Amino acid sequence: MRQGVTLRSTSTSRKIRASRCRISNSNSSRHYASRRVRMRPQSAATTPGGLEVGSEESVDQIKLKLLKLAAATDRGQLLFQQKVYDLDKYNSDSFDEIQNLVAKLREKQIESDNKGSDDDLSLHDGKWELVLATAQLFRCSPFFIAISEAMDGYTWHAPWSDPSTAVPSGTLFFRLHELQVMSWGASTIGKVTQTVDIQNKMVSSTFDTILFRLTVIPIVGWFKLLPTFGGRVESFAKGLEVEKEGDGRTTFRFELEKTKVDSVDGIPRPPFFLAWLLGKDFPVNAVWKLLPWNRGKAPTCTSYVIYVDEDFRVCEDKEGDLFIYLKVPAENES
Repeated sequence: MRQGVTLRSTSTSRKIRASRCRISNSNSSRHYASRRVRMRPQSAATTPGGLEVGSEESVDQIKLKLLKLAAATDRGQLLFQQKVYDLDKYNSDSFDEIQNLVAKLREKQIESDNKGSDDDLSLHDGKWELVLATAQLFRCSPFFIAISEAMDGYTWHAPWSDPSTAVPSGTLFFRLHELQVMSWGASTIGKVTQTVDIQNKMVSSTFDTILFRLTVIPIVGWFKLLPTFGGRVESFAKGLEVEKEGDGRTTFRFELEKTKVDSVDGIPRPPFFLAWLLGKDFPVNAVWKLLPWNRGKAPTCTSYVIYVDEDFRVCEDKEGDLFIYLKVPAENES
């Protein structure tokens, strides 16, 4: 009996071990299969702009990173790339990251162009709000683009300094303009927009300016010394010509026509005689040609679009500075 019991017990234990082995092998197979599924590359997805993105960083991820950098650098105004401010190393990592992210978007645009995905120029149409720039915000205006082109090739240096210290005249002009209007909190730039109308060959831009927002003397007192007021500066350009190039960018050429200053809801109107300026057109084009240093030339502008989709647009000027826009929904364009 004992021998029979032992034999049956041995046989039973062998069956249990065999069963455990089969279960273990089955679990291993399922685990391996699941690992193989997870390791498979993701299928390509199509973005709103018609771009295919695989397992690499997606277009939406790149755009989100740029928007985070826009918030962290105050629309790029904390980059301070000009050495004269002695702050060119401040936020230099953010500046480099912006350049790298935009380069990735441009690669996506080239891939899309090669596939013929975005031949429709109407993607550029509409109102766009500036959210990030690697230069002064006001430089995206046709008025300042025209000034930059008029000064192209000219430099300036102090008479007592070495010619090697010369700086581009356009860069100097924008620096002086910035110091003049923004020192001591005299002026703050609000919303900046650009509107494109391909069919009617027009480009316009606006930037809101708030004057004397901070005009108190700390410690001495907290009362305002000067009233706060401001308005919206508008620039209008005509004769828009659009040329799609093979390097992932689209060239915009247009001619500055006029400027206008208008009031803005929420910003107090200018006091005294300054209110007379509101709502009036200033014929910049005609006056520009009369200035002797312009030699009768028209105020022309050139801008490059290196990425565009339904809600995101990246522009570049001749100096390589970047201006990144978000599309304004049609119901909010007023």
